[in-house]
Amino acid sequence: GLVANGVKVYVVALPTEPIKEKVAELNDIGRSVGGSAHGLSCDVSNKDQIAELAAAISSLEDHIDVLVSNAGVRRDPPIPCDVLSAPLSELQASMWSSRHSDWAETFCVNTTAHYFLSVAMLPLLSAASEVKSEDGRLGRDDGRGAIVMTSSCASMHNATNVDLTSYATSKAATDHLVRLLAAKFSRFYVRVVGINPGCELCIQSLEGIIRLIKAVVVPSNMNPVGKAGNMFSSLFDRVPAKRAGRDEDIAGAVIYLISRAGAYIDGVSVCIDGGRVLVANGQE
Repeated sequence: GLVANGVKVYVVALPTEPIKEKVAELNDIGRSVGGSAHGLSCDVSNKDQIAELAAAISSLEDHIDVLVSNAGVRRDPPIPCDVLSAPLSELQASMWSSRHSDWAETFCVNTTAHYFLSVAMLPLLSAASEVKSEDGRLGRDDGRGAIVMTSSCASMHNATNVDLTSYATSKAATDHLVRLLAAKFSRFYVRVVGINPGCELCIQSLEGIIRLIKAVVVPSNMNPVGKAGNMFSSLFDRVPAKRAGRDEDIAGAVIYLISRAGAYIDGVSVCIDGGRVLVANGQE
């Protein structure tokens, strides 16, 4: 992973999520190559905690090369139904059972947190963009000073097998946020790019994506590893790639976007779904 390649990584988790064992494991991996992991706590739905996180990192670093903003939640209607076959009354009851707080929490984590994390880390990312190498190249020429926001292919098609309405809407907003922030940060060439994963076995913390000097990673675990308990397991064979996405599928795309190879890419979102959106018809 990142640590195994000698990278200094700050892994951010909720205050209620124990990460000491994970950090210790990563440090064992990186010890021989100079890599290190450092755990920090932050509820990214809380603006004050985001400010404290940025202040903590600023006290330790003069720049960060990449922010991976990957936190995500899904709030399904408390009353489920078969969206494809339920009578109108059942469909209405299911959709009406969604609480205002469900929508607010979904947007707070899936969209608003991206905004405040990006703004809070902007000075550190801008500094990375301006770092000069020995040959006179600026950090921006090598892809440094980048924000990667995790969206979803749910923002691009109309799934009706499950009610992902609040989730999909928040992800569509994230897609536009990528463009908005990229435009706002363009004077400093702090790039903002998005990724839209499809049916994944697990979207983990995106560790192990590239050789960087310093990185801040905000993890997510939207679906459990493997097919057991994964709400999309029945769709894996319908994807043109005939399989679910793997960690390396996501990691490879992120490597491209935040490395020298992707240093000229800004304000776009990349769908990493094995072709699912191409054939999704809204009935699955």
